[in-house]
Amino acid sequence: MFSLKRISLSVVIPILALVLLLIAQGLLLAGTLNEQKQQLAKDTSVSLLNSAYQLQQTLSDSLSRHQWNIAERQLTLFALNHQLDSLQIIDPQGLVQLSNKRAEKSLFAADNANFFNSDLFQQVRETRSPIKQILAKQWQVNLYLPLDMGPREDSLRRPEQGAIFVSYNLENSWLVKRRAIFDEAVKSFIYMSIAMSLLVLMLNRLLVQPINRLVGRTRQIQTQSNAQIVAKSQGEIGALEHAIGKMADGIHSSFAQLQRSEQRWQFALSGSGDGIWDWNLITNTVYYSPQWKAMLGFQEHEIGEKIEEWESRIHPEDLDKTLNELRKHLKKKTKVYEAMHRVRHRDGHYLWVLSRGMVVERSERGLPSRVISTQTNISEVRSAQELVRFQSSHDDITRLSNRRKLLENLDLEIERGRKNNKIGALIYLDIDHFKNVNDMLGHAAGDLLLRLIAHRLREGRSSAETVARLGGDEFALLVPNLSNDREEAQYLASQIAEQLGRVIHKEFVIKGNQISLNLTTGVALFPNQDSNATEILRQADIALYHGKDHERSSVHVFSEKMADEIQERHQLTKLMRHALESEDMVAYFQPRYNANYEMVGAETLLRWFDTKLGWISPGRFIPLAEENGLILMLGQWVMRSACETLKTWQDRGLPENFKTLSINVSPNQFHRDTFVQETLDIIKASGCDPRLIELEITEGVLVDNVQDTVRKIQALRDIGVRFSVDDFGTGYSSLAYLNKLPINCLKIDKSFVSELQSGGSECAIITTIISMAENLDLEVIAEGVETEYQLEFLKYRRCTVYQGFYFSEALEPEIFEERLFVGQSAMA
Repeated sequence: MFSLKRISLSVVIPILALVLLLIAQGLLLAGTLNEQKQQLAKDTSVSLLNSAYQLQQTLSDSLSRHQWNIAERQLTLFALNHQLDSLQIIDPQGLVQLSNKRAEKSLFAADNANFFNSDLFQQVRETRSPIKQILAKQWQVNLYLPLDMGPREDSLRRPEQGAIFVSYNLENSWLVKRRAIFDEAVKSFIYMSIAMSLLVLMLNRLLVQPINRLVGRTRQIQTQSNAQIVAKSQGEIGALEHAIGKMADGIHSSFAQLQRSEQRWQFALSGSGDGIWDWNLITNTVYYSPQWKAMLGFQEHEIGEKIEEWESRIHPEDLDKTLNELRKHLKKKTKVYEAMHRVRHRDGHYLWVLSRGMVVERSERGLPSRVISTQTNISEVRSAQELVRFQSSHDDITRLSNRRKLLENLDLEIERGRKNNKIGALIYLDIDHFKNVNDMLGHAAGDLLLRLIAHRLREGRSSAETVARLGGDEFALLVPNLSNDREEAQYLASQIAEQLGRVIHKEFVIKGNQISLNLTTGVALFPNQDSNATEILRQADIALYHGKDHERSSVHVFSEKMADEIQERHQLTKLMRHALESEDMVAYFQPRYNANYEMVGAETLLRWFDTKLGWISPGRFIPLAEENGLILMLGQWVMRSACETLKTWQDRGLPENFKTLSINVSPNQFHRDTFVQETLDIIKASGCDPRLIELEITEGVLVDNVQDTVRKIQALRDIGVRFSVDDFGTGYSSLAYLNKLPINCLKIDKSFVSELQSGGSECAIITTIISMAENLDLEVIAEGVETEYQLEFLKYRRCTVYQGFYFSEALEPEIFEERLFVGQSAMA
């Protein structure tokens, strides 16, 4: 590409000299022409005015005597000058009375004179003074002279005032003048060209030739490692040759080191895969390394040298932040420039990169002049970080926020609520009996159902709200800014919770199965006094479990009364744990009798007396133990205590009629993989006869993994342990399983027995259970027998064993043993 920088001084200097000469001569000529034009107009106007004065005098005399013929001859003589365009005598009304052009006579001057100005005409009449008008662009000089035209012949008034209008053309005069000026300019240009040529020759000898010699020697440095420059010229050129010679020596010594350093630098960069851009702020050009271009999918020639090549590819959301970081570094506010941002690849997707750079050169005033920056592709690292960040704050199955993310957002909304005086709500959701889905359809179907539930919970929710899965079948919805009024906020939160309940209650279809679910919901409002996110979540949890205990499939709003109940349950749990560890609980025994009032067995029942709370009902602490896992400790303790007591009774000699000691086993205890071995260990450690032990299980156990249930029952049956089904008829429809399970006994639930006297369906149910047991060769025990009528009805229906307050309440061990061994086995 052609560049002025490549032209030799031997050419540039003459051209510049010629250009300067032409410019100077042109400016001088233009100035002279303008000056002479003005002078010509001025001189002409003065000469014309003098001649016009004479005409004014003669015309005034002639017109005052009304000698129009003489005036017309005088006008004609004056107009003999061929450069005179127009000469007119104009009366006060602006009519042309006399003119050098007959066609203009008796017409208005304003209509026929090209350069006539009515305003100047009136001004001349009023002031009675001449006016010169120079129109340089039109090459015209105009004169307006006042003229006494004398009174009209039929008038007694004083003479009227008219004017002489003279229009003079300068063009011919100027042509003569300009020709003379150009002749002088040519002579001047010749003299100045000769002088300039001599100056150019002198400069070429003193400056250009020495510089060319110096350039030739300097080029040798690029091709010859041992090239030297010897100073031969004089003055400044000689000093320059000497300085360049010294510099060449330094260049030769450092060039090899620079080459080695650059090789190491290039090797390091190519190994790291980083791209580089080098920005010269003075020229506003950027060098982009091949690695930088390849990182974005471009070839070497496809990227230009503008900073916009970088800026235009930065993601719009990251652009301001990235450029601000660069600006801060350019202003010395940071030691280095560093920014993590996205850049657009050639195929359209974005890469995450880390840009790090610094100013490497500044001007004397401290302004940045050069910046070098590296660009590292961190997309894989960023993706891994984003994945880890997402996984740490979201649930794997539903992709909803998890507990941690919910608490973070809740903390933010609590703070905003305090500032804006807005009440929000945390809605805690629990799917009732969700475990049944996993049991019936498997965990894969359960996970699918969770995702469908999550989709319904998310649907229609705003971006300000947070939907979270807290684990298992528990979800939460964070709804901020409900209202300024707490009661209204509570009402709105309850409405939202009820609407969610309706949404979830709509049938799901999983593997062809229609599933209908219900929600139990706990609601906690925020902000409260000094309540943080953890406390609000705890309050919602309290409200939820209050609903589970009292009324499922409903909405419950947290109150302090609920908290007191939870506190009481917590305190009871602590006392229970302490009672188990210190063995403060006692195993009581409720006798069982046959139709002859003979004690044929007993049921082991747990009783708890606390020094502060007194007797604590099993209906109060057994469900609590089921919830908090203490039921396993309770179950093992009761079994151990019962077996050890049975061994004591055996050693004393049990009556012949005493056949079984019944021990209740909770579903949690039975479903443990170690249940069979733990039971065998307890029986073996106590030394009791396993044939006297009867384990009571609930109906629910029968349908939970039937194959495993049969295996466990059979393993204990092999050593003589009996099994009975407690509260039969109140749970699942387990009749189909009875002939498959190796059980020994059915216990009729006391709820049926207590209603016998009412004559309702309970009579038919009990009759059916007894008849079915007879057909399956199972023993039947009726519990809750409290009246003689109940006893006689059961006897009539061939029930053989009875248990209830009609015979005896649960007895503490000493009293039970007294009745067992002293012979009080029948009631009077």
